[in-house]
Amino acid sequence: MAGDEPTAAGLLGGLVICFCFMFMLYGVTVTQSYIYFLNCSEDRLWMKVMVGALCFMETCHSAFCIRLLYYFTVIGFGSFEIAGSIDWSVGPVILLENAVVAIVEGFFIRRIWILSNHSYILTFVPLLLLVARIVCHTTAAVFALTSPTWVAFQQNPGPNINVEISNAVSAAVDAMIAGTMIWYLHRGQSGFARTDGVVRWLMSYSVNSGAIMMVVSLAIAITYVCLKESLLFLGLVMIVSKLYANSLLGTLNARQLLRRQATSAPVAVKSNNYELSKFQVASQMRRIEIFRERTEVTDAGPAFEERSKPGSLNC
Repeated sequence: MAGDEPTAAGLLGGLVICFCFMFMLYGVTVTQSYIYFLNCSEDRLWMKVMVGALCFMETCHSAFCIRLLYYFTVIGFGSFEIAGSIDWSVGPVILLENAVVAIVEGFFIRRIWILSNHSYILTFVPLLLLVARIVCHTTAAVFALTSPTWVAFQQNPGPNINVEISNAVSAAVDAMIAGTMIWYLHRGQSGFARTDGVVRWLMSYSVNSGAIMMVVSLAIAITYVCLKESLLFLGLVMIVSKLYANSLLGTLNARQLLRRQATSAPVAVKSNNYELSKFQVASQMRRIEIFRERTEVTDAGPAFEERSKPGSLNC
């Protein structure tokens, strides 16, 4: 766009590739939502409504992305002037992405509130960063809707500052949520191999999901600043909401497996100042059986023999 001879590959190539990944992630979102509703009978109503709202918003988000792709590749086919302009569908795409991220990160902040035993400090800081992120993304949507072209959008200092602050805040809130959850999960280890395995899985999942979100946020900032002739940053923005939605749905759907692992874990039993697992107690218990036997002997040998088992004793 800023170059003398822009090309379709340079302008839209990265964006189209991101569209492909975005639609694949949408398929994963629909599948995970279906799996959740098959196994959510014990969940509260608000959680079911939350997942249903996420699936609905992701569907609307994908529909607006299709509209945007149609605008760039069909309506603007062969015209760099049209391809370089900002379509109205960009606004709803950013706002829906903002809403999905707010719901997902709000859910994880609620988990921090529970794990931290209702700590206002540990909950208030990420919540404040989340509010700042929502404000920045909403402002970005307003700038996009009021700018005629991407060139005008990038040349305006307001959107540039807003994009940089928004991505910095996004990376900060993701790092804080992941770090806080890892800290409390590490403190909650019980010492048993199976339950600690569950905790380590949750810690690994938190690290991986948080790292992916941070990398994408930094990639958006870098591509926006360094690749002025490409709309790759816009494609990365479209992927973000799918990553957040699948992160939450993956956490909810993994609970069945984690519950099975946790219920098969040893249970601590205290006895005489010693802490034993139920398997250790069972292995030390012996079963003593009590028999009663009577034999009558004659000159010809045993006349009869009686053997009975009136009971048994565990000790």
